[in-house]
Amino acid sequence: MKKLSRSISGLVIGLTLVGSLFAAGESKTNRSKRAEKALEVKVVPWGPTQVEIEVAQRRIEQSSSVQSVLGGVNHRMMSFEYIDNDNGAAPTRFRIIFYDYTNDKSYVTEGDFAGKETINLRQVSLDPGVSGEELDAATNMIAGDATFGSSYKAGTIRLDGAMPPTTYVNGERLVNMLITPLSEGLNEVVGISFKNNRIVRYENRTPPTSEAAPEGSCGIASSGGGSTQNGTAGQYQMTVMQDGTPLWEMLIIRPSASSGNVNERSGIEVRDVKYKGKSVLKRGHAPVLNVQYVGNTCGPYRDWQYAEGNFNAPDAGASNPAPGIRVLGAGQIATTAVESGNDAGNFRGVAIYQQDAGFGNELVMVSEMNAGWYRYVMEWRFAADGTIRPRYGFGSTTNGCVCNPRNHHVYWRFDFDVVQPNNKVFKIERGRKFQTPLNTELALLRNATTNRSLLIQNANGDEAYQITSNLIDGSVANSAGVITDTYGAGDLWVTKFQGTAGSPLEIDDPNSGSAANLAPWINNESINNQDVVVWYGAHQYRTDASSLTNSDNRDNILRGIHVVGPDLRPVRW
Repeated sequence: MKKLSRSISGLVIGLTLVGSLFAAGESKTNRSKRAEKALEVKVVPWGPTQVEIEVAQRRIEQSSSVQSVLGGVNHRMMSFEYIDNDNGAAPTRFRIIFYDYTNDKSYVTEGDFAGKETINLRQVSLDPGVSGEELDAATNMIAGDATFGSSYKAGTIRLDGAMPPTTYVNGERLVNMLITPLSEGLNEVVGISFKNNRIVRYENRTPPTSEAAPEGSCGIASSGGGSTQNGTAGQYQMTVMQDGTPLWEMLIIRPSASSGNVNERSGIEVRDVKYKGKSVLKRGHAPVLNVQYVGNTCGPYRDWQYAEGNFNAPDAGASNPAPGIRVLGAGQIATTAVESGNDAGNFRGVAIYQQDAGFGNELVMVSEMNAGWYRYVMEWRFAADGTIRPRYGFGSTTNGCVCNPRNHHVYWRFDFDVVQPNNKVFKIERGRKFQTPLNTELALLRNATTNRSLLIQNANGDEAYQITSNLIDGSVANSAGVITDTYGAGDLWVTKFQGTAGSPLEIDDPNSGSAANLAPWINNESINNQDVVVWYGAHQYRTDASSLTNSDNRDNILRGIHVVGPDLRPVRW
């Protein structure tokens, strides 16, 4: 009887999934005929304010512990980040990273906003990333230089951050800047020495992993708009109501304050996501982002997602309930460089708006980020029917590298808590009557032929969420299942959550280079009735960065040939 019961249950689940997939494929025209009321969005700031952060930063900077080490040397505060609490309460502690240019050393210290803790500064071995303040200081140095200053002031050259962001020469960290002539001539990447207050010109006009080329060949014109500082505050609680009932609830964290490696971060981060009062995700973000050029003509590069750049988010009729958060008015949408091919804009942070894009009314969150000459766009879409669509778009501004073919890779991390932390995982294949239970940690490749997907189910109930790939998300393997892109590392990884809510482990990869390195997290631990994490890799091949827009963007929706991302759909909710 138990075997029969399980078979019937499996059949019901299979039929439910088929229905779910059929509904997901329903045309936009049919869905648009449904009269749906507009969603009500409530946004409330959460956590310490930017003013509280700045007070804490000044206190740390002036402390005897910091001054005794850095008081007499050329240094800069590089980044600030919250330290999470296990109970989910607003952060009460923080971490700051300094860089000592005089001695080429990184330091870290921790403290509390109440100012009761003793400050201890310790040296660490890490690259602190590039700060917005550094790029501004580098621009000022070039503007005052005898070789480049007159051209910059005359407006005949443009200055931007470059790739790689830094180069180490004889142990000295140089911050790289791209100099682009606005008429004829090759662009050039120079290194800025804050240690010696000078400009370093590389052999062949660029560092070894970069390339010089004429202006205007590929990419869009940079606006030179700058970016946010690593650790800029911006967290908020959002509730989306429909007919007076909570539809979506979540904590949103802007890219500059997101988690992950401090010199990389993870874009727009969502936490404690609930749909119709039931938990879906403990955390969703994209901690790993990289690019490899065919033949290694440039790079490869590990990119960062804390430097928010400018994009267009209408301010007339919009509200700004929290720092870096803009809720647009009815009928308004935000546009980024990926849709418009324009790098300029009036806003940095996360823009929120509503749109019907085939899944009923959706709540959309979008941000544009700068990493050297790359322009990355991250978007989350939360539909009224429970569908979640994380999306990532790739663009770039004019430089010497992007005419070369390359593969961009982004890796989302979904910490599922479907109804509760303990979940089960099933593999679903088209043509198979029943789903396959997955009991231990594993890595999987995508299979377009069978539309391979994963089902994350409440261990004590029927509620589930299904992760379905889109064809444009690519794979590191060919149709025969043979891996052809070893740099891309993989497509899917299912792991057991490690650590605590306030101090999660395995929140990014233990990389020793630019490629993703998630294999160490697969060590045969049980994922049956456990807290489950799914890593989702998407891979996008590009041959020409000049064609950012695409005819498929006719609805002003972030999609098309330069956009990737899976669909997460509720089942038996």
